[in-house]
Amino acid sequence: MKLPFLSSVVPPHVFCLLEDGVTYARVRRDSPPGFEEARHFRYPSGALHAGPGGVPLVTREALAEAVKAARALSGGRLARASVVYPDAWAKILTVELETLPADEDAGREMILWKLKKLLPGSTAELDVVWQAMPVLSEEKRVLVAAAPRDAIASIERAFEDLGVRIGYLAPASLALFEGLAARLSSKAEGDYALLHRSRGTLAFFIARDGVPIFFRQRPPEDDEDQDREARLSLSYYAEKLRGPGLKAVYVHDELPGGELARAGAFPVAVVPISAGLFEAAPDFDERVASRPELLAGFAAVYGSP
Repeated sequence: MKLPFLSSVVPPHVFCLLEDGVTYARVRRDSPPGFEEARHFRYPSGALHAGPGGVPLVTREALAEAVKAARALSGGRLARASVVYPDAWAKILTVELETLPADEDAGREMILWKLKKLLPGSTAELDVVWQAMPVLSEEKRVLVAAAPRDAIASIERAFEDLGVRIGYLAPASLALFEGLAARLSSKAEGDYALLHRSRGTLAFFIARDGVPIFFRQRPPEDDEDQDREARLSLSYYAEKLRGPGLKAVYVHDELPGGELARAGAFPVAVVPISAGLFEAAPDFDERVASRPELLAGFAAVYGSP
């Protein structure tokens, strides 16, 4: 799924922003793919400022230590970077439109108008990116990521103040989906699902030929609710989207316990995303287990042109 903020060349340096700190990695795309470096840095006290809708404003001070270390680790070669931020800092949702927009600007205006109705409690000005989804029924849908404009601007400004230009910026689930779409699609050989659970959100994609045909985001709950949600989603997939059936279900669970790997509502076995899917370096799974946010960062670089 190509979104308007994606650059044609994605740098190997990636910063994964979290609620309490930032994880830096330098991703290796050559065989065996993996991580050249990976370090985590806690934000200094007070380095995040209160922002609109509960989404923090990122400051130069929050990133300074991580950028300084990343520059040293890369021998001073750090001018551009990828940035992945938490799903909880954005609203990711499908929006139904009467007609699909003819161009990016028209689409943005239509979507902002719809979001005022869908998100009545939101008063912040939104930064919106969108992608049309395949028309598989009478519904015409677009996949939308909307985040407070001030929050996105603060991320860009903080990195610019430190001499780093952002070449890629996305919520974690979108980075994970897009970056792994080609590989997961080829492995599945048919429609597949991707579930990503992080702090505060559960993202559920169904894809065909690497393109999302279904998406839902909601707060993570207990296993029984997750299974019920999966059954409802699969019913919609079969009845509304005329889905022929899932060939694979992939999961990445960032929360302790890894309950997603034991989800029982799917017609095929659930497969945790791991090194074997990419013929990755021997330490890949260990690094991701230690810092689960690294998988979205890896995907952002791995799936780039």
